Amino acid sequence: MKRKKRKKRFIVLACFYVILIISCFIVINTFGSTYRLRTAIGFSENSKINSLTVKFSSDNVLEYTGYDFDDVSWSDKELVVDFKSVGSGKTDVTILYDGNDTDENAEYNLSKYSFHVNSFGTIIETTNGTNFTAYKYVIFSVFASLAVTIAVMGWSFIESIRKAQFSYSMIAYGGLGLFSAALLTFLIYKFMNNVIKTMYEFTGTVNKIGEEFVLITMPLMLIMAISVSISNIWLMKNEGFRPVNGLGIAISVLWLAGTLITTRIVTLNLDVVDQSIVILIRFILIYILCYFECMLLSTTVCAAMASKYKPEFNKDYIIILGCAIRNDGSLTPLLKGRTDSAVNFEKAQYEKNGKHAVFVPSGGQGSDEVISEGEAMERYLIENGIPAERILREDKSVNTYQNFDFSKKIIDNNSNESKDVHIAFATTNYHIFRGYILSKKLGFYAQGISAKTKWYFFPNAFIREFIGLLFDKKWYHILFILATILFFFSLILL
Repeated sequence: MKRKKRKKRFIVLACFYVILIISCFIVINTFGSTYRLRTAIGFSENSKINSLTVKFSSDNVLEYTGYDFDDVSWSDKELVVDFKSVGSGKTDVTILYDGNDTDENAEYNLSKYSFHVNSFGTIIETTNGTNFTAYKYVIFSVFASLAVTIAVMGWSFIESIRKAQFSYSMIAYGGLGLFSAALLTFLIYKFMNNVIKTMYEFTGTVNKIGEEFVLITMPLMLIMAISVSISNIWLMKNEGFRPVNGLGIAISVLWLAGTLITTRIVTLNLDVVDQSIVILIRFILIYILCYFECMLLSTTVCAAMASKYKPEFNKDYIIILGCAIRNDGSLTPLLKGRTDSAVNFEKAQYEKNGKHAVFVPSGGQGSDEVISEGEAMERYLIENGIPAERILREDKSVNTYQNFDFSKKIIDNNSNESKDVHIAFATTNYHIFRGYILSKKLGFYAQGISAKTKWYFFPNAFIREFIGLLFDKKWYHILFILATILFFFSLILL
């Protein structure tokens, strides 16, 4: 995928968001000077109102223009009252009515509502939340923005798969696409079932959807949390205790804490805090949790797909990523698996199209190693019938980043057309995705050849890539968090 095409795609998406926001503002303030109040006062089919009186707590803000009845599902008909704005400010509205089926001991039934009229003359009802005349336009705009986001993210994700461009960007495409798809599906379902008839019902539904998503995904996330925790225990038992080997347990604890906080925060008795602020914080935390759940699921899928991807049989060079060797200089099962996978791929390529590849065994000498990892692999390759002239040893690197960096420099020195060469790298399956990331960071494209290993390495690898995603795309995540905060502030505090 060319960077300019991708960049243009997301610029268009950003412009679409801006246009929607501006159009919402224009429509709300163009049609918002009149308002039909749904009173939630139900009447039977034969009942009628003998008299209706409307009182305002503040003058010169609203003007009463009439009333009507509307069919509703929860009653035969609902009283609706019409207003228009005459000035800016706040006012409470009291509606007194006398009906033919009211309590004989009460001359009037009474209901109270709150309104705010902004400087543009837009009437905003604030009785149970926020509502205004053009709320449906805002809702459909949210639908449109989610649909376009799904299309762009899905397009980018599929293109990444097709071109084997496994990267943190691909994870972000999948995660944001999944998040948007889940939200849009829930919203459309609620809207089609008449759950959303006002803006404050939309606000409440959005909150409910976030809570439902957390509950629906909880079994899957719980299974993942248990799996990575068990794998971490096995990893530390077999490979020793290191902070990196406990990442899965740490993420599982954070997820559990986040779930408990978002599902239990409303039960706290916080008398010193405005309850609306508590609700607002809960809204924000729920959606941030949902977002990062989607990113974690996307990371798992992308890393698994990278390990299963079959490279094309057109490779000129195969970099073999090193790891620890035995005390006698022979290969460990892990490193032998990587080397064998490279040899098997090269043989299959030659059988298919008659093209040989040059091997680049890569790895320096550790303080406890008798020879370099690169030399150990070179010896093994020669023992298995690979001619020495098709081996370019790299024996200075001390980590995976240097494996790629130093190996690419050797390839460039050996090739007159380094930009056109086709490169693969062989490593253990759980390490494949990281190989794609590092080769991209160093400015070249390489496809991964996967070697199998023990199961308990995999979950921790997913967690490592998830944490890598958080840091690599930190500004995107910060932007999402800020957008979430702005969105809920606009819904609740409008």
